[in-house]
Amino acid sequence: MSWGRPARVFAKGGTRIALAGALPLLALSVRAAIAGTMPMPAPSPSPSAPAAAGPCSQPALSSIAVRPGIGRAPATSGAVCVAPPGAVVIGAGYREQTTIGSGRQQLEVYPEPVALVGILPRAELIVAPGLTYSRRLGTSGSGFPALAGQQDVGLGAQYLLGNRPAFQQALAVVATFPTGFPVGSLGFSSGLPTYTASYAAATSLSGALGLSTSQGVVVASAQDASGNLRRYVAYQPTLNLSYAAGALTTLLLEDQISAPTGPDAPTGNRALFAVQRVVGTNVVLDAEYEINLLPAPGFAQHALGTGITVRL
Repeated sequence: MSWGRPARVFAKGGTRIALAGALPLLALSVRAAIAGTMPMPAPSPSPSAPAAAGPCSQPALSSIAVRPGIGRAPATSGAVCVAPPGAVVIGAGYREQTTIGSGRQQLEVYPEPVALVGILPRAELIVAPGLTYSRRLGTSGSGFPALAGQQDVGLGAQYLLGNRPAFQQALAVVATFPTGFPVGSLGFSSGLPTYTASYAAATSLSGALGLSTSQGVVVASAQDASGNLRRYVAYQPTLNLSYAAGALTTLLLEDQISAPTGPDAPTGNRALFAVQRVVGTNVVLDAEYEINLLPAPGFAQHALGTGITVRL
């Protein structure tokens, strides 16, 4: 037994022997006394098991796609999960909006391309190249002239904040830049950038029922009643209820509020019903019907749309 330093040696041999025999006994007695009066250290706890991963660890294409929504805005209609690193997901669609007042008008928007590119394990890049052709066909008295043009380019990113089995959350930021035309209150570009930041969360209510929400803040610009271009900030919450009608089909019910819809403008509220269908490992189709619950006085508005999402 070692005490960390050699025992002291005396000149006489008998004393050396006595101390050599007494030291081990003394050590044992001291150790026993300490053991009886001091608590022994508790054993180290075994490492806890890592938290279970949620559905975004190996997401299906339907949980990555930009969902059917109000114009397929990626910051407000995007799913919570992000594309895995190196994956490229392309979405496109067609939307026809009908406005009925003293006349009747159709607004066609297509192909609405959006690319989601996985750049990190929890982050994706959002690219809307602006190749969105818009055409308005109106009759006399509809309030908006017939016009054709192109929408702005958009660029953003989404980061997956949490991925638990029963709860997922993400943060997205998207900016659009004035590349579209015509510019103005009746055109398809305001002529200034638009910025959107949103927080999205999703949870499972049961085996087939899911609930998700997006809480967005939009900094945009539009012309006021005097014709002046003004900046305004809008709060844009979205609530989405989904039901898995089978292994390949999902039903979606969505409501989106925009407060306000422009400078000194009232609040907008749009509801949407959609069907999402998986037709292969790398293809998802959707179709939707949208209605404006708070149209301008004297007007009624609804829209039909269809879309496709492909993983390259």
